[in-house]
Amino acid sequence: MKEKIDSIFISHAHRDKKYVKELVSLLTLMKVPNIICSSYPGYHIPNDVDIYEYLQEHLTGNSWVVFVLSDHYYDSAACLNEMGACWILNKKYTAILTPNFDFKEIKGAINPNQLSFKLNDLDRLYEFLDDSCKVFNLDQIHGPSLVDICKEAINSVNQIADDEKRNKNIVSGTIESIRPHPENSSEIQIGVRFINPEDHIIQITTLKFELIDENGMELNNTSHPHTKVYGKENKIVFYSVDISNSNYTPYFRKTENVDIRYSKDIW
Repeated sequence: MKEKIDSIFISHAHRDKKYVKELVSLLTLMKVPNIICSSYPGYHIPNDVDIYEYLQEHLTGNSWVVFVLSDHYYDSAACLNEMGACWILNKKYTAILTPNFDFKEIKGAINPNQLSFKLNDLDRLYEFLDDSCKVFNLDQIHGPSLVDICKEAINSVNQIADDEKRNKNIVSGTIESIRPHPENSSEIQIGVRFINPEDHIIQITTLKFELIDENGMELNNTSHPHTKVYGKENKIVFYSVDISNSNYTPYFRKTENVDIRYSKDIW
């Protein structure tokens, strides 16, 4: 007889944290205990522990793994490592897709024959939450009330998905590389690829870097470079970032994200 599930681990890409916030809020509302989710305070991995040792400890217990699948997930080496670890440990898992990710794109250790669903599927989301109550032996929320709760969350999820679709048609910035500065040991160089699908020139006015290494050390940096990207241009630009006051190390990268702000160049 299998032992009782005692925790739930949400494996996701940092860039999908808005979707995951909706899922975590629902599980919290259901009073699901021991939620592990790296993106949110109160559920994240403690700062003073080794991130992989922490995950190994919790994944070798009776945990239920929820994969939040997206293009961002499959672009992340850390996410794919988590998926592989869960497969090796034969964990109970559920695959939930973000709205703009297609079922045919599912690959890796996920069994394509096992039922998965999209986060904005009302019936399946209701079933998932109802099942979580049974798994954790919780008091169940009355049917119509749970339906209303799911509908409210799905409205938020659909708004995030709509914003995501629009953003695919605007300038994007992704981190291509992080390396030590060749001349200054207190700095790193971050290579950012900019893709401008528009015909006009744009100015990158703000870059906000959010970096986490495998030991959980964070580096947050905001700069205002005023980089020019021409219409239809695809290029990589390197930026120097001071790390003298941080324990972050570029040799052991886990999570990296850059948010960009830009304006049209009217000249």
